[in-house]
Amino acid sequence: MAKIYLILGGARSGKSSFGEELAGSLPDKTGYLATAKITDIEMEKRVNSHRRRRPADWITFEIENEGSDKEEIDIIISSMESNGIKTVIVDCVTNLLFRLIDNYKLDNMEIIENRLEEKIEEEVFDYFEYFIQRISKTDLNIIIISNEIGLGVVPAFPLGRIFRDLMGMVNKNIAEISDEVYFFIAGMKQRLK
Repeated sequence: MAKIYLILGGARSGKSSFGEELAGSLPDKTGYLATAKITDIEMEKRVNSHRRRRPADWITFEIENEGSDKEEIDIIISSMESNGIKTVIVDCVTNLLFRLIDNYKLDNMEIIENRLEEKIEEEVFDYFEYFIQRISKTDLNIIIISNEIGLGVVPAFPLGRIFRDLMGMVNKNIAEISDEVYFFIAGMKQRLK
């Protein structure tokens, strides 16, 4: 029976490595849904590091469209299913959220209007509601990697606050439908569900 796994943690906490080990322990063909948007040299290095770690027989699918293109998610998951993939790693939801809100250029704003914030929230929740419904209807084992970014201080800038709040709500919604949830800190894991 297929399961949904959510693996949360901070940066460099071991969550992606654990997700990859978990995928390797499950039978059959594995797919990898890469969500990162390469915005600079440092991000390109991170992406290349993840690429090198993946086994050669895993099939990688990459999010390419900007914004909240639900059809792209549907096409990718349908393609995975038709290619006989049984386990999928989604790495990571944090990068997927960034893709959704990056087009708004919030990092250039000192104050964000309430209407704009509501529009962004609506777009994000609509996208992830579709994403959650879509993965819930598959026979795939889905391993979802996401960052827990709400444990630190309140960010001093609007983009940071909005991103932190949205990430927390998205993680909560994914955790609700997950069969197993793990939290990583300092390379150690704790099963939460």
